[in-house]
Amino acid sequence: MQLSLPNYPVPDRVSLTCYLPPHERLTCAELDGAGCIGHIWMAGGRQDQQSRQAIIRIYFDEEPIPYVEVPLGDFFGVMHGKAWYPINTPYLSVKAESGYNCYFAMPFAHGARIEIEAGEIGHALYIMVDWLRYPDAELSEPRRFCARWRREYPTERYGEDFLLLDADGPGQLVGFVYGVRLEDNSDRWSHGGADNIYLDGEGEYPAYLRGIGGEDTFGTSYGGALHPPETHLYSAMPYYVHEDIGEARPAQRLVGYRFYTPDPIPFRQSLQLRFGCMRNDISATTYWYQEGPVRAYFRLPPWEALANLRDQNISLPRGICDLPLPDSGDWWLCGPFGNQQNAAMREILPPETDFAPDAVYDGRHEEGSPWLTEGSRNLGRDRARWLRRAALHGFVDFNHVFRPFSRGVGVTHTGAALARCTLHAPSALTATLRLSWDDDLVLWVNGIRHDLGHHHAFRSRSVDVPLRAGANIILLKLANARGSNHGGWAFAFRAVTPAGELLQPSGEPQ
Repeated sequence: MQLSLPNYPVPDRVSLTCYLPPHERLTCAELDGAGCIGHIWMAGGRQDQQSRQAIIRIYFDEEPIPYVEVPLGDFFGVMHGKAWYPINTPYLSVKAESGYNCYFAMPFAHGARIEIEAGEIGHALYIMVDWLRYPDAELSEPRRFCARWRREYPTERYGEDFLLLDADGPGQLVGFVYGVRLEDNSDRWSHGGADNIYLDGEGEYPAYLRGIGGEDTFGTSYGGALHPPETHLYSAMPYYVHEDIGEARPAQRLVGYRFYTPDPIPFRQSLQLRFGCMRNDISATTYWYQEGPVRAYFRLPPWEALANLRDQNISLPRGICDLPLPDSGDWWLCGPFGNQQNAAMREILPPETDFAPDAVYDGRHEEGSPWLTEGSRNLGRDRARWLRRAALHGFVDFNHVFRPFSRGVGVTHTGAALARCTLHAPSALTATLRLSWDDDLVLWVNGIRHDLGHHHAFRSRSVDVPLRAGANIILLKLANARGSNHGGWAFAFRAVTPAGELLQPSGEPQ
């Protein structure tokens, strides 16, 4: 990406060798004034799991929260605690024997600090930092480089996607490295789905990008069960092995990376990045730029939870180390309903006229529907019911709660679902509702119906509606088809008063 940097820099370098004892921190580079880091080289340990027993943190401009906080090997793209495997990209380069290099441009206006923390074992540190300083100019570039790591074990089968990143804008997603250690014996890792990127849900131009299968994100194909490790410019799977996990079946342990350089992903207000998953051990390092201080969304777990969790019989489920995300309200969701020949969209479904949070409804599924499999029945998805769900920066994704339990690549099905919330208006006024979706959408505001029509792709439409002082009931019904985004079933919602005040949806029953 292009950064606005001053002319006539002065090259500089930090070169350091030392021993870092266990459980100690060392500032290995203190960079003064305005500048930009261009290259970091380190020699990692030669033994597996050493790279997970150290953490790299990078601070810019005296901010107290580090912009980079990642286990050492994972920062350079080496996952699963491995010592090394070859990587060759414009941003990350790994050579034998654990020669780690990164080439992300990291600008700063007043100074930068690189810190290494050791875990249960000590580390012999070898590090070089190549940077440019600008003694005769001020840095006007507002964006700062960020990197964060997140891990979850076990992830959900046929449920919630794995969260990689939740960031505030303005900014730009650079890419991520994704590690999977398979445990699920129900389906392949890649059938959980692929990257799902939610952009600016409460902004002017929301966007939703959805992939297909897991390996497809990394530019490969048919790689969910067998794939040769290889490294390429912007996407690849550089590490891929089968291992024995106690029974006679191959279980993948793999790493993929994806960098969005020729196909940039900027965002103005917010970005959330998720990846479809099965019940596995997943970790990821995500790289991006943003203006303003970074907001942490995950805290690093204890040292023992950085190593191989399954080998230690340790779990790290969702929520244990996750930090609160920005509040953008919540909704009641009801589904899934079958929608053969668009019947559920044409007809009035019982929950449209009678809101009962504990009610269960006929899902109207046709014979052979994936919502009627044994797995779907065990999850209660053969029947429709209300579930309360927090919005994600204005987005609501029905696939996170109503996905059918059926084998295949990111399985979705032709369906319909409802979303209900309350908007509290300070007075009687006319609000502008902006909705973004694909397929068919119907909206009710205090019982008044608005047919918003069909979008072939994820697009927005605004409608002005009268609101009364106090509580106002919003109800919408969204269809889902395979369409041009592989069965994406999400919408973004924003309500704004004439004074520019944002009205937040509330799931409180009214």
